[in-house]
Amino acid sequence: MRLVPKFMLASCAALAFGAAVTQAHAEVHQTGFVNVPSDRYADVSWTKFEGPVNRLRFYATNDTIECDHISVTYRDGITREVFRGSIPLGGYTTLTFPEGDSRMREVAFACKASLKDGARLTFTALSEGQTWAEQELPLTRRADVVAAPN
Repeated sequence: MRLVPKFMLASCAALAFGAAVTQAHAEVHQTGFVNVPSDRYADVSWTKFEGPVNRLRFYATNDTIECDHISVTYRDGITREVFRGSIPLGGYTTLTFPEGDSRMREVAFACKASLKDGARLTFTALSEGQTWAEQELPLTRRADVVAAPN
């Protein structure tokens, strides 16, 4: 009779440990911004994502933004243009990626403001991130962005 309760206790402990180790990945929202000129396209590179990226979103904060391209370079080295065009003042464009296309090495974009010099382009990425056990709150992190020198 004594072996059954010990066995059940050990089984429950093993299940609890397994559940803690295999929790789902937390969603991580990375945000950043860049001020873009109106007289030329600003080349910007964004790297170091917190896992596979489910969605990218670009916001035009204080002017309409014209993008010559937004390109994604995947971990296998393939680069694809995913957007070209205008993002209206106060608007945004959302780019979603299927699971197989979500492992990004870099997002590069060349954008400029329509009228206002120094207009702000804000961007976010929604990533799967790490497990709850591996990461600390808050889940919003700054994006790693590098503006190319002119």
